[in-house]
Amino acid sequence: MNSSTLTAVAPDNTDRARQLIELGLALDPEARSETLARLIAASLHTGEGTALERFAATGHLDRQQALTELNDLRLPFEREGWIDALGRHVLLTTERRS
Repeated sequence: MNSSTLTAVAPDNTDRARQLIELGLALDPEARSETLARLIAASLHTGEGTALERFAATGHLDRQQALTELNDLRLPFEREGWIDALGRHVLLTTERRS
């Protein structure tokens, strides 16, 4: 019996996500689509347990905390539009009740 452990490595989809976001924003500059907003949040969040990570994973949105996190992000100039679009989505989306 072989005692080595196989470790699955998830593929890096960073470039694919970037392409999808850019295409999505070209078609929907206001990021009205929740799917697009969640993809942006998934690409921008700073770690587990953050409001943006939770929104990306579950769709649950803590508006105030998400806006605070967006305000604190520092990104290259070419991605500032992502922050703007996600911020508009957070501000303009009606809150869903469970």
